[in-house]
Amino acid sequence: MLTSGFKKMLAELLGERVGFDVPMAAHTSFKVGGPADALAAPADSRQLIDLMVMLEDSGVDWFVLGGGTNLLVKDSGIRGVVISLKQGFSKIKAEKTGRDSVLVHAGAGARLSALCRYALENNLAGMNFALGIPGTVGGAVIMNAGTGLGTMESVLAGIDVLYVPDKPGTVHGSRVCFDYRGLVWDDSIITEGGRAPIILAGRFELEPAGDRDQSAEAESLQAWRRQSQPTGLSAGCVFKNPSPQIPAGKLIDQAGLKGLQIGDAQVSEVHANFIVNLGRASASDILRLTDTVRQKVLKAHGVELEPEIKIIGE
Repeated sequence: MLTSGFKKMLAELLGERVGFDVPMAAHTSFKVGGPADALAAPADSRQLIDLMVMLEDSGVDWFVLGGGTNLLVKDSGIRGVVISLKQGFSKIKAEKTGRDSVLVHAGAGARLSALCRYALENNLAGMNFALGIPGTVGGAVIMNAGTGLGTMESVLAGIDVLYVPDKPGTVHGSRVCFDYRGLVWDDSIITEGGRAPIILAGRFELEPAGDRDQSAEAESLQAWRRQSQPTGLSAGCVFKNPSPQIPAGKLIDQAGLKGLQIGDAQVSEVHANFIVNLGRASASDILRLTDTVRQKVLKAHGVELEPEIKIIGE
């Protein structure tokens, strides 16, 4: 728990940009989760650096929150400070325009949907694969978000970062590696103590679409997503696909688990790799259902599913 003295320091630094005992259910797409000791929303890089220096000097735990769309916060909440970049790091702009490509700079706190919309409005090709994927740009980069049509890896040219606590820098695309659903930092980028930098923005290399009908393609992709994925309180795919040829949702479906329910948490009847909160689920309900699905899929198929969602808290 944060001391009263540290809370006072946070309030003096951030003013109305910090709240205490903030229910995380209001900040995640599952709409579950207990309170964070503090939720901080720095206005800019300078304020973020001041915050990080304070946190590191005080030894207080911290966590950077994206859009909360791939996150399950446990019922007892999060100790330490949750940092949101959505307010101070959400600008999107063309940084460099060439004949065959346009470099778009997007803050880590910007909605991924806003980046897709910016590309459409400026007739730029390359981002349509991400249409309908929720969350922020920073979260999408960290998770290498994508579909069968593409991933963030395919368009990312570089990342602006903060080496904790106080050194801004840029990581060029050649030094950024990805696996199936995650960013893998080069060892030279990891700071002492194994600390990865905080992503502040991404640079995306897109192409002028020319006469290509971007809007029609976008509508088709969004219509497909609406039909194939559930609406409501969810956090995207719960499990990673064991391989491109073996979708987790298919294994769960074949195990007869669509509609399986614990409390108010249910395996979606639309897409088996989604768990939905029917309205009054707790994080414990979702965790118990997740564990049950893993056990039954292992028994039915001999395949152990690995969570794709991030689970944090107490």
